[in-house]
Amino acid sequence: MVSAADPVWMPGAAEKERFKAYFTQGEKLYSQGEYGAAIWNFRRADRQLATPEVIYDLAKCHEKLGDVAFATYYYRLYLKRSPSASDALDVAERVGTALAQAEANGRGFLEVEVPGAEKLKVSNYEFPEGPIAIFLPPGDFEVTGTFPDGPKRVVAQLRTGKTTTLVFEPLSPPLVEARPGAPDEAVRVSKRTGGPSAMRVTSYVVAGLGVAALAVGTVLGVLASGEANQLKTDKTLNYNQAQALANGANDKGLVANVLWGVGGAAVAGGVVMFIVSMPEPGMKSSGGSR
Repeated sequence: MVSAADPVWMPGAAEKERFKAYFTQGEKLYSQGEYGAAIWNFRRADRQLATPEVIYDLAKCHEKLGDVAFATYYYRLYLKRSPSASDALDVAERVGTALAQAEANGRGFLEVEVPGAEKLKVSNYEFPEGPIAIFLPPGDFEVTGTFPDGPKRVVAQLRTGKTTTLVFEPLSPPLVEARPGAPDEAVRVSKRTGGPSAMRVTSYVVAGLGVAALAVGTVLGVLASGEANQLKTDKTLNYNQAQALANGANDKGLVANVLWGVGGAAVAGGVVMFIVSMPEPGMKSSGGSR
């Protein structure tokens, strides 16, 4: 999870064509009673273009198969995508009935979004791909998944009659490599009799502020890198602890990047102003004419 908002992605013509192909095939298989195959096609259609219709069809397929957990999950998602739909009350009633039955059975409802993961497992149940939807007794449950960069895990806490919703994906701070620095040599000038000009003084102030920003940014960058490494290596963290650690690393990394950029620009600007301010009145050689 990242702290900055991602740009809005808009599907293109290719995605829309693939959506149409998967969705049409899913409807055909649903009409033939091939609900498992229809689910496969509807899920891939949803990856191309997220619509309320395809989610509703997924809910109906799982309902036909007697999979109350996934039917509940997709009905809930349908209400999020289309809260003002004409059948919203009917769908909400189905969700309420399923959750009430779960409470009566001493169960809680766990739903997990797991983008990009394979070989998912929660308790003794395995899932070939995300999402996860399951009714479980109250308690703590470890959710594991295999991502391209290795296995990840979170701990979900369930309570009777309650819904626990998690978004489970690799957490990595948006740190970028930066090499803060200042010019190796200062500009040397001969001693002069008059006071410094306003531009010269400003150059000192700007460069000084730039160096201070670089120093603070470096400290924050080191702290963010340390928290990011802890997030990767500490396997004892639960989900809430990992999320808090990732958010802290994200914030420090973002501020460090800003300070490095601003500080570098300030140092460069101060040097330029310093050079432009030479020569100044009162700095003529002693042999020069007045």
